[in-house]
Amino acid sequence: MNDKSSPKPAQPKSRAKTGVPGLDNILGGGLPTGHLYLVQGDPGSGKTTLGLQFLMEGVRNGENILYITLSESQDELRGVAQSHGWDI
Repeated sequence: MNDKSSPKPAQPKSRAKTGVPGLDNILGGGLPTGHLYLVQGDPGSGKTTLGLQFLMEGVRNGENILYITLSESQDELRGVAQSHGWDI
């Protein structure tokens, strides 16, 4: 006789908060961890702002962070952060 065990219920994945409370609410607590995400959009649509918010949330949670860009200089990133009153 085959002893097939019943499937285990799916375990909820841990979530990484984005730093944007409304977005985290829509996403059920944040982005599922263990995945790679690409943020794409037109210039001025908020990609850099979202990325910086996500990284700052990681810092608040004691995580190591890394920001890689192929299009923005350090001064430009600091300018975006400063425009929001953030100190990076």
